[in-house]
Amino acid sequence: ISAVVAAKTEASAFAFTALPHPTTLLSMPFRVAKTSYDEDGNPSNDSTQSYFDKEKIHPDSNRRNIIHKSLAAGGALLATRTSRASAKNFKSRTDEYEVRKSEAEWSESLSSQQYFILRQGGTEPPYSSILEAEERPGVYACAGCGTPLFDAKEKFHSGTGWPSFASPVMGTSNPSVPNVEMEDVSNIQYQLAGAEVRCRTCGGHLGDVFADGFLFVGTPAFVTGKRYCIDGGALVFVPSDQNATGREVEILRGDLPPRSGGSGRVFPG
Repeated sequence: ISAVVAAKTEASAFAFTALPHPTTLLSMPFRVAKTSYDEDGNPSNDSTQSYFDKEKIHPDSNRRNIIHKSLAAGGALLATRTSRASAKNFKSRTDEYEVRKSEAEWSESLSSQQYFILRQGGTEPPYSSILEAEERPGVYACAGCGTPLFDAKEKFHSGTGWPSFASPVMGTSNPSVPNVEMEDVSNIQYQLAGAEVRCRTCGGHLGDVFADGFLFVGTPAFVTGKRYCIDGGALVFVPSDQNATGREVEILRGDLPPRSGGSGRVFPG
Protein backbone atom coordinates (compact mmCIF):
# COMPACT_ATOMS: atom_id res chain seq x y z
CA ILE A 1 0.00 0.00 0.00
CA SER A 2 1.58 3.25 -1.03
CA ALA A 3 -1.14 5.87 -0.67
CA VAL A 4 0.31 8.79 1.28
CA VAL A 5 -0.66 12.36 1.86
CA ALA A 6 2.48 14.55 1.63
CA ALA A 7 2.67 18.25 2.32
CA LYS A 8 5.13 20.69 0.79
CA THR A 9 5.23 24.35 1.67
CA GLU A 10 6.55 27.19 -0.45
CA ALA A 11 5.86 30.55 1.23
CA SER A 12 2.17 30.30 2.17
CA ALA A 13 1.15 27.92 -0.63
CA PHE A 14 0.64 24.21 -0.03
CA ALA A 15 0.90 21.46 -2.63
CA PHE A 16 -0.38 17.99 -1.76
CA THR A 17 0.65 14.93 -3.72
CA ALA A 18 0.04 11.21 -3.96
CA LEU A 19 -3.68 10.98 -3.33
CA PRO A 20 -5.38 10.50 -6.73
CA HIS A 21 -8.67 10.76 -4.87
CA PRO A 22 -9.26 11.57 -1.18
CA THR A 23 -11.27 8.40 -0.59
CA THR A 24 -8.17 6.31 -1.35
CA LEU A 25 -6.74 7.18 2.06
CA LEU A 26 -9.67 5.76 3.99
CA SER A 27 -10.58 2.88 1.67
CA MET A 28 -8.07 0.61 3.40
CA PRO A 29 -8.83 -1.49 6.49
CA PHE A 30 -7.25 -0.20 9.68
CA ARG A 31 -5.28 -2.17 12.24
CA VAL A 32 -5.34 -0.35 15.59
CA ALA A 33 -2.25 -0.92 17.72
CA LYS A 34 -3.91 0.01 21.03
CA THR A 35 -7.21 1.76 21.26
CA SER A 36 -7.60 2.89 24.86
CA TYR A 37 -5.83 3.06 28.18
CA ASP A 38 -6.73 2.68 31.84
CA GLU A 39 -6.12 5.31 34.52
CA ASP A 40 -2.52 4.10 34.93
CA GLY A 41 -1.76 4.50 31.25
CA ASN A 42 -1.90 0.78 30.48
CA PRO A 43 -3.72 -0.67 27.45
CA SER A 44 -7.23 -1.78 28.31
CA ASN A 45 -9.73 -4.04 26.61
CA ASP A 46 -12.30 -1.26 26.34
CA SER A 47 -13.00 -0.08 22.82
CA THR A 48 -12.55 3.49 21.66
CA GLN A 49 -16.29 3.60 21.11
CA SER A 50 -17.08 2.82 24.76
CA TYR A 51 -14.56 5.45 25.90
CA PHE A 52 -16.24 8.19 23.97
CA ASP A 53 -19.80 7.05 24.55
CA LYS A 54 -19.30 8.11 28.19
CA GLU A 55 -17.83 11.47 27.22
CA LYS A 56 -19.96 12.75 24.34
CA ILE A 57 -21.37 16.24 24.40
CA HIS A 58 -24.84 16.53 22.91
CA PRO A 59 -25.07 18.71 19.78
CA ASP A 60 -27.25 21.15 21.73
CA SER A 61 -24.32 21.74 24.10
CA ASN A 62 -21.75 22.66 21.47
CA ARG A 63 -19.25 25.50 21.71
CA ARG A 64 -21.25 28.10 19.82
CA ASN A 65 -24.56 27.30 21.50
CA ILE A 66 -22.94 28.00 24.86
CA ILE A 67 -21.89 31.41 23.55
CA HIS A 68 -25.40 32.04 22.18
CA LYS A 69 -26.95 31.24 25.57
CA SER A 70 -24.53 33.58 27.30
CA LEU A 71 -25.44 36.38 24.91
CA ALA A 72 -29.13 35.71 25.38
CA ALA A 73 -28.76 35.92 29.15
CA GLY A 74 -27.23 39.36 28.73
CA GLY A 75 -29.97 40.54 26.40
CA ALA A 76 -27.77 40.45 23.30
CA LEU A 77 -28.98 37.34 21.49
CA LEU A 78 -27.78 37.22 17.92
CA ALA A 79 -30.39 37.59 15.19
CA THR A 80 -29.32 34.32 13.59
CA ARG A 81 -29.20 31.29 15.88
CA THR A 82 -27.59 28.21 14.40
CA SER A 83 -27.65 24.71 15.82
CA ARG A 84 -24.59 22.92 14.60
CA ALA A 85 -26.51 19.66 14.30
CA SER A 86 -28.79 21.19 11.66
CA ALA A 87 -27.28 24.47 10.47
CA LYS A 88 -29.92 26.50 8.67
CA ASN A 89 -27.38 28.43 6.62
CA PHE A 90 -25.77 25.33 5.13
CA LYS A 91 -26.72 23.05 2.26
CA SER A 92 -27.78 19.47 2.97
CA ARG A 93 -25.00 17.41 4.52
CA THR A 94 -26.40 14.33 2.80
CA ASP A 95 -27.22 15.31 -0.78
CA GLU A 96 -25.10 18.25 -1.91
CA TYR A 97 -21.47 17.12 -1.67
CA GLU A 98 -19.11 15.16 -3.92
CA VAL A 99 -18.85 12.20 -1.55
CA ARG A 100 -22.34 10.97 -0.64
CA LYS A 101 -23.48 8.03 1.43
CA SER A 102 -26.67 7.02 3.15
CA GLU A 103 -26.74 7.49 6.90
CA ALA A 104 -26.59 3.71 7.26
CA GLU A 105 -23.44 3.63 5.13
CA TRP A 106 -21.84 6.45 7.12
CA SER A 107 -22.69 4.69 10.37
CA GLU A 108 -21.08 1.51 9.06
CA SER A 109 -17.88 3.16 7.82
CA LEU A 110 -17.28 5.49 10.78
CA SER A 111 -16.69 4.84 14.46
CA SER A 112 -19.38 5.92 16.92
CA GLN A 113 -17.43 9.06 17.80
CA GLN A 114 -16.64 9.95 14.19
CA TYR A 115 -20.29 9.57 13.20
CA PHE A 116 -21.42 11.65 16.17
CA ILE A 117 -19.17 14.53 15.12
CA LEU A 118 -19.07 14.35 11.32
CA ARG A 119 -22.66 13.40 10.57
CA GLN A 120 -24.59 14.61 13.65
CA GLY A 121 -22.68 17.82 14.32
CA GLY A 122 -21.65 16.78 17.81
CA THR A 123 -18.82 18.14 19.94
CA GLU A 124 -16.19 16.09 21.72
CA PRO A 125 -15.07 17.03 25.26
CA PRO A 126 -11.99 19.27 25.40
CA TYR A 127 -8.65 17.44 25.68
CA SER A 128 -10.31 14.13 24.74
CA SER A 129 -8.55 13.65 21.36
CA ILE A 130 -5.05 12.31 20.89
CA LEU A 131 -4.53 14.94 18.17
CA GLU A 132 -4.77 17.91 20.52
CA ALA A 133 -1.17 17.36 21.64
CA GLU A 134 0.16 16.16 18.27
CA GLU A 135 3.13 18.25 17.10
CA ARG A 136 4.76 16.32 14.24
CA PRO A 137 4.81 17.68 10.67
CA GLY A 138 2.16 16.21 8.42
CA VAL A 139 -1.39 16.58 7.17
CA TYR A 140 -4.72 16.46 9.00
CA ALA A 141 -7.35 14.89 6.75
CA CYS A 142 -11.10 14.33 7.00
CA ALA A 143 -11.89 11.09 8.84
CA GLY A 144 -14.92 10.63 6.59
CA CYS A 145 -13.45 10.95 3.11
CA GLY A 146 -9.69 11.50 3.40
CA THR A 147 -9.62 15.06 2.01
CA PRO A 148 -6.54 17.00 3.26
CA LEU A 149 -7.89 19.78 5.49
CA PHE A 150 -5.06 21.31 7.53
CA ASP A 151 -1.28 21.38 7.36
CA ALA A 152 0.51 20.78 10.65
CA LYS A 153 2.44 24.04 10.15
CA GLU A 154 -0.84 25.89 10.73
CA LYS A 155 -1.56 24.08 14.02
CA PHE A 156 -1.07 25.82 17.35
CA HIS A 157 -1.98 25.27 20.99
CA SER A 158 -4.89 27.57 21.81
CA GLY A 159 -5.48 26.28 25.34
CA THR A 160 -9.10 25.42 24.51
CA GLY A 161 -8.63 21.65 24.51
CA TRP A 162 -9.43 21.20 20.83
CA PRO A 163 -6.94 21.01 17.93
CA SER A 164 -6.60 24.54 16.58
CA PHE A 165 -5.43 25.79 13.19
CA ALA A 166 -4.83 29.19 11.64
CA SER A 167 -5.89 28.35 8.07
CA PRO A 168 -7.05 25.38 5.99
CA VAL A 169 -5.51 23.63 3.00
CA MET A 170 -6.46 25.04 -0.38
CA GLY A 171 -7.93 22.79 -3.08
CA THR A 172 -5.70 21.25 -5.74
CA SER A 173 -8.11 21.77 -8.62
CA ASN A 174 -8.93 25.32 -7.52
CA PRO A 175 -6.16 26.83 -5.34
CA SER A 176 -8.37 29.80 -4.49
CA VAL A 177 -10.97 27.62 -2.72
CA PRO A 178 -10.12 25.97 0.64
CA ASN A 179 -10.96 22.34 1.37
CA VAL A 180 -12.80 23.56 4.47
CA GLU A 181 -16.21 25.16 3.92
CA MET A 182 -17.45 27.92 6.20
CA GLU A 183 -21.08 28.44 7.13
CA ASP A 184 -22.70 31.52 5.58
CA VAL A 185 -23.51 33.72 8.57
CA SER A 186 -23.71 37.45 9.13
CA ASN A 187 -20.48 39.27 9.89
CA ILE A 188 -21.85 40.15 13.34
CA GLN A 189 -22.47 36.52 14.20
CA TYR A 190 -19.08 35.48 12.85
CA GLN A 191 -17.28 38.13 14.89
CA LEU A 192 -19.15 37.31 18.11
CA ALA A 193 -19.88 33.60 17.95
CA GLY A 194 -18.01 32.13 15.01
CA ALA A 195 -19.32 29.90 12.24
CA GLU A 196 -19.53 26.18 11.59
CA VAL A 197 -16.97 24.61 9.25
CA ARG A 198 -17.38 21.45 7.19
CA CYS A 199 -15.34 19.28 4.87
CA ARG A 200 -15.97 20.64 1.39
CA THR A 201 -15.86 17.12 -0.11
CA CYS A 202 -18.28 15.15 2.09
CA GLY A 203 -19.99 17.82 4.20
CA GLY A 204 -18.79 16.32 7.45
CA HIS A 205 -18.95 18.66 10.42
CA LEU A 206 -15.47 19.64 11.63
CA GLY A 207 -15.95 22.32 14.28
CA ASP A 208 -16.06 26.12 14.23
CA VAL A 209 -13.97 29.05 13.05
CA PHE A 210 -13.63 32.14 15.24
CA ALA A 211 -12.35 35.63 14.47
CA ASP A 212 -10.11 35.84 17.54
CA GLY A 213 -6.81 34.77 16.04
CA PHE A 214 -5.31 38.13 17.01
CA LEU A 215 -5.37 37.00 20.63
CA PHE A 216 -2.80 34.29 20.00
CA VAL A 217 0.38 36.31 19.64
CA GLY A 218 3.31 34.39 18.25
CA THR A 219 1.15 31.78 16.49
CA PRO A 220 0.03 31.46 12.86
CA ALA A 221 -3.46 32.52 13.98
CA PHE A 222 -2.15 35.97 14.88
CA VAL A 223 -1.28 36.43 11.20
CA THR A 224 -4.56 35.11 9.73
CA GLY A 225 -6.82 36.50 12.46
CA LYS A 226 -8.71 33.20 12.52
CA ARG A 227 -8.87 30.22 14.86
CA TYR A 228 -10.25 27.00 13.43
CA CYS A 229 -11.41 25.08 16.51
CA ILE A 230 -11.70 21.51 15.25
CA ASP A 231 -12.96 18.31 16.86
CA GLY A 232 -10.08 15.84 16.79
CA GLY A 233 -12.49 12.97 16.15
CA ALA A 234 -13.34 14.48 12.76
CA LEU A 235 -9.72 14.11 11.64
CA VAL A 236 -7.00 11.60 10.89
CA PHE A 237 -3.34 12.62 10.96
CA VAL A 238 -0.78 11.46 8.38
CA PRO A 239 2.80 12.26 9.49
CA SER A 240 5.10 13.44 6.71
CA ASP A 241 8.29 11.97 8.18
CA GLN A 242 7.77 8.43 6.96
CA ASN A 243 8.85 6.39 3.98
CA ALA A 244 6.49 7.16 1.10
CA THR A 245 7.31 3.82 -0.56
CA GLY A 246 6.89 1.70 2.55
CA ARG A 247 4.06 -0.81 2.80
CA GLU A 248 2.69 0.58 6.05
CA VAL A 249 1.67 4.22 6.17
CA GLU A 250 0.95 5.51 9.63
CA ILE A 251 -2.46 7.09 10.09
CA LEU A 252 -3.34 8.41 13.53
CA ARG A 253 -7.07 8.55 14.20
CA GLY A 254 -8.32 11.55 16.12
CA ASP A 255 -11.12 9.61 17.78
CA LEU A 256 -8.56 7.91 20.03
CA PRO A 257 -8.10 9.25 23.57
CA PRO A 258 -4.92 11.07 24.60
CA ARG A 259 -1.90 8.82 24.81
CA SER A 260 -0.60 8.33 28.35
CA GLY A 261 1.36 5.20 27.56
CA GLY A 262 1.70 2.70 24.76
CA SER A 263 0.70 3.59 21.23
CA GLY A 264 -2.50 4.86 19.68
CA ARG A 265 -1.22 4.72 16.13
CA VAL A 266 -3.18 3.14 13.32
CA PHE A 267 -1.81 1.45 10.21
CA PRO A 268 -3.68 0.45 7.05
CA GLY A 269 -3.39 -3.17 6.12
